[in-house]
Amino acid sequence: MADIWFTSDTHSYLYPTDYISKKKQDMGYIALSSSFTAGAIIVDGGDMLQGSPLVRYEMKNAIRPFLAAEVFNRVGLGIYVPGNHDFNFGYDVLSSFLSSLKAEKLAANVVDDRGELGLKRYALIEAADGIRILFVGVVTDYVNIWESRKNLEGLRITDSVKAAEEALKEGSSFSPDYTVCVYHGGFGDEEGEIRENRGAELAALGFDILLTGHQHAIIEPKHIGRTLTLQAGAKAMFSAHIMLGHDGKIDAELVKTDASLPLRSEFCDLSGKEEEAVMASLAVPIGNVNGSLIDASKLESAIHGSSLADFLNDMQLEFTGADISAVSLFNEPYSLGPVVTLGDILAAYPFSNTLLKIRLTGRMLRQAMERSAGYFEIEDGKVRISDRFIIPKEEHYNYDFYRGISYSFDISRKLGERVVRLVWNNINLLENPDTQLTMALNSYRATGTGGYGIYRSAEVIERYSQDVQDLLIDRFSDGPAVDVPVRTDFLLIR
Repeated sequence: MADIWFTSDTHSYLYPTDYISKKKQDMGYIALSSSFTAGAIIVDGGDMLQGSPLVRYEMKNAIRPFLAAEVFNRVGLGIYVPGNHDFNFGYDVLSSFLSSLKAEKLAANVVDDRGELGLKRYALIEAADGIRILFVGVVTDYVNIWESRKNLEGLRITDSVKAAEEALKEGSSFSPDYTVCVYHGGFGDEEGEIRENRGAELAALGFDILLTGHQHAIIEPKHIGRTLTLQAGAKAMFSAHIMLGHDGKIDAELVKTDASLPLRSEFCDLSGKEEEAVMASLAVPIGNVNGSLIDASKLESAIHGSSLADFLNDMQLEFTGADISAVSLFNEPYSLGPVVTLGDILAAYPFSNTLLKIRLTGRMLRQAMERSAGYFEIEDGKVRISDRFIIPKEEHYNYDFYRGISYSFDISRKLGERVVRLVWNNINLLENPDTQLTMALNSYRATGTGGYGIYRSAEVIERYSQDVQDLLIDRFSDGPAVDVPVRTDFLLIR
């Protein structure tokens, strides 16, 4: 019997904390690793360099090596496949992290023109009992869409399915007992020249096992054809345990992290000084709100508006000078004020997005807004969130709040025809769809991700290098107390 333990999308949540609650949480890679069995092959599917306040602290203070690398090395990580967020900071940062890992680094669809990352297309690993396993690693093709040219200098991201197929064919010549694809991507029905989640296509290649990530979903072990596949969530809340027999039998289970288990001996002497510094920095007040900027439940905020979203939009408008603005809030509701700490800001806006100013027409804006209007459904006379935004993965962050316009959604109408009022600067954009205006939005949304593909055809007027988290920190640190903004003129008709 050979054991594989798989994680993905840890986002440097190493300790049992979400940095919001003061109580110990059943999460964090150090706690998760207490479940690992002796002699197992330990695999991670990427996205370690972005996410938690810990890694943000390391980035801002140029702390190297990353603590995540030390944790991985202590636990004996065998395979690492970079995720899309690992490319967020450019070649040198990625190189620093990967060079610190003792594990095999696999990315069959990443061409490293500088040759410094130590990437391989596949690795053949023999388990303790002699079972030979071929591992192939690939990352979502969408890295090409999300990342700036600067961040991808020295790198080329190729077609993930073609690269995996070629690596599988070549690696199979060594007659492995099992074949495993580790894919930083998931499952979806995207159309277009470049697709984000191609799990179904990869399963069709004939791997014995397909380990997926990226979507932060909990997908219990299941078969697609002959291929066993699964996904183990994010932030080290779950791991996947795969057991391979000499007879070809494969068993798999998802294991929930239990922070009450004793620490592995490898971590008993791990210094907590860096984590203590992070926690102390998060608790320091940096600004105030004259009241509270509220993000209520996701449905209530979408129906009645969110003063937190209005504030973020106002900040984007002021910074870019655009005519209108759009923001999304993230899956977990969070409010700011009256006292605001660094930790509050990172919890309310947890991603390292930058801003763009684009030029688009009223017609394009309406098309984008129809995607947000699809957030709602009516069931038994009551408004609810559409399954399109919660299955297979919660994607409340793909509902956008707008500022600088007056608008209404009529959710009794069919999809694509729900925007029934859209006014900017006293111009009815539904009657004047060729009217041009400028818009502020974040770098994630500007890629067209989440169903907003129309933004990819907009003219980019300016890209800004400062990320939104830093803009928020500067606003609260340097400016006067924030007033609760006047609510956006939005009406939901049902």
